[in-house]
Amino acid sequence: MKFTKIALVSVIGMTSLVGAAHSTFAEGPSVGNSKAAITFVAGSGPVTPVDPTNPTEPLVPSGPTDPTDPPTGNAGSLTLDYVSSVEFGSNEISNRTEEYSSKSKKPFIQVTDRRGTGDGWSVIAKASKFTNGTTDSLPGAVITFKNGSTVSISNGTSPEVNNTIILNTDGNTTAAVVSAKSGTGLGTWVTRWLGPSPEENDGSLNDNVTLTIPAGSATVGSHDATITWTLTDAPGL
Repeated sequence: MKFTKIALVSVIGMTSLVGAAHSTFAEGPSVGNSKAAITFVAGSGPVTPVDPTNPTEPLVPSGPTDPTDPPTGNAGSLTLDYVSSVEFGSNEISNRTEEYSSKSKKPFIQVTDRRGTGDGWSVIAKASKFTNGTTDSLPGAVITFKNGSTVSISNGTSPEVNNTIILNTDGNTTAAVVSAKSGTGLGTWVTRWLGPSPEENDGSLNDNVTLTIPAGSATVGSHDATITWTLTDAPGL
């Protein structure tokens, strides 16, 4: 009986040694490295304006509330792609100072930064004197943009919009509009001043864009002023 027990122990011991030897000589994974590479240069051609309410879509003026101004056509790596006009309609002359809200429900400007440097940029604006055939036909008139917002398909940090932009119609005074600090505003950004239900032609006015006419300033006829928007390659505000 003692011999049988000793033989059994010997067999078990040999089995353990075989398993240990197999583990010691097992092969590991075979590894190699490769690379993925790409090169970028600054953008150059004009950029298509986008819909201010849905920047994933191009601006195709088809609805009654869409801006119809043509694109600027500016080319380069930092461009002002679009600026839209504002319309205040037909109004009776008042004997008091009056503020008129815009009939334009989706006014906006569009800036594209394809420099790839993140150096920042800014936009300023100024308004000319109103004219109806004679210079300064609405002396003292003031155009105001307020409560603006920015939108983009970019995942980057948004530029900052000046909350209230006051344009004295003297042809000289400038006002800060929107500014991208260093590292912000890359890609295409829309700055917009939307009215209520901007897609609906329901007759509502846009209180975020107004024209103030001083008492005694209005005269009969149609009056036009030009707003000049200027993009520079340095942050402002």
